[in-house]
Amino acid sequence: MEKLLSDLIGNVNTLSVYIHIPFCKKKCYYCDFVSYEEGSVENYINALSKEIELYGDYLKRGIRTLYIGGGTPSYINEHYIEQLVKKLEKYLILEEFTIEVNPDSFDRQKAQFYKEIGVSRLSIGIQSFDDEVLKKAGRSHDSAQALKAYNVAREYFENVNVDFIIGLPGESWSSIEEIVKFIRENHPPHISVYLLEIHEGTVLSSFYKKIPEESYNRYEVLLDFLKSEGYERYEISNFALDKNYSKHNLVYWANLDYIGLGLSSGGHIGNLRYNNVSDFETYYSRLKHDKFPRSYENENTLEREVLESIFMMLRTKWGIDRKLLPILPGFEKVIELLKEKYDFFDGQRLNEMGMDFSSIFFTNLLEIWEDFYEI
Repeated sequence: MEKLLSDLIGNVNTLSVYIHIPFCKKKCYYCDFVSYEEGSVENYINALSKEIELYGDYLKRGIRTLYIGGGTPSYINEHYIEQLVKKLEKYLILEEFTIEVNPDSFDRQKAQFYKEIGVSRLSIGIQSFDDEVLKKAGRSHDSAQALKAYNVAREYFENVNVDFIIGLPGESWSSIEEIVKFIRENHPPHISVYLLEIHEGTVLSSFYKKIPEESYNRYEVLLDFLKSEGYERYEISNFALDKNYSKHNLVYWANLDYIGLGLSSGGHIGNLRYNNVSDFETYYSRLKHDKFPRSYENENTLEREVLESIFMMLRTKWGIDRKLLPILPGFEKVIELLKEKYDFFDGQRLNEMGMDFSSIFFTNLLEIWEDFYEI
C-alpha cells in the first residue's frame, strides 16, 4: 500500500494544501457548503495570506498538491488567485494544482491565466445538461455554457474533471441521456458523480424532501455506462480514464497530511485534526491576533488515527492496508464478521456493489467496532 501511494501521489512526506474561496455569484439551492454572495474579496485574500504565514514552519515540508475550491474560485478576479500562489511559491513542489470553476464565470482568458500561474487540472461544476434541472437547482449557467466551458478547458488542460449530481428536481431519463451523450462524445479524463443529498437549511430542503426512487435507477444506469466506456471507479464517487486520478483527493483517502486554509476548511497534520471557523468576523479577528482560526482541533490517539485511515481507504478500489489491523485489538475479528455478512466485501476492499451501499457498510462497521473497543 505504501508503494502504491508513493507511485500515485509522490513523496508522502510532503504536504497538500486546500484553499477555500467562499464567494459565489449565487448560492445553489442544494448547497450546504460555506459560501456567500457578499463580502470583501480583498480582505479575505489578505486574511488568507496571513493564515499562510502562520503555517510557514509546516509548509517548509513542501506542497505536493494544491487545490483551490469553494464556493466558486473562478468567480473572483484571477489576480487574487495569483496573489495566493505567489504567497505559497517558495513551498511549491507541485505534482498537481487544481482549481474549481463554474461555466458562467470561466472563459478563455481565465483558462490561459490559470495555465500561466501553474494550474494543471480543472474541475468544472456542470451537474446536469438539462436546462430545466439546472434552473430548478438554482444553477447560474445553462447547458450551452457548460459545453462551451468544457471545450475551452480542454484546449488548455489535459486533465479536466466534470461534476454531475443525480436526483435533482425535474430530472428525467432524458436528463441522463444528455449526460451520456456528452460523455460519449467528449470522454472527459475524470468524472465525479454524486447522488443528491438534501441538507436541512438549504433552499432545496423547503420544497424537495426526498429524491425519487427512480433516481437511484438512473444513477446505476449512468455508472454502468461509465464502466462500459472504460472509466475506472477508483473511489465511491470518482471515475478516471487512463489513471487520471485526483492526486489531491488521494491524499485525503490515504489519510495523509494536508493543511486547509480559509473559512470552514479542515486539516490533518500528524495526529492533529482541525476545522476552521465559518464566519468572516471570527476568522479575521483570530488572524489579526496571530491565532489559528480554528473552531475545532483534536489530537488523535494512534488507534483513532488508524481507524480513520481504514475508513478513508475503504472508499477506494484499493481498500485497507492490512498492516494497520494489528494496531487495533479485535479489529481483525470485526473485518471477518463484515466479510461473512456482506458478499460485496472481501476483507480488504469493497466491490462495485459495496461502494453503492458504502454508507450502510460504514455504519455497520462502526457499530460492530464499538462493541469491541471504545475509541
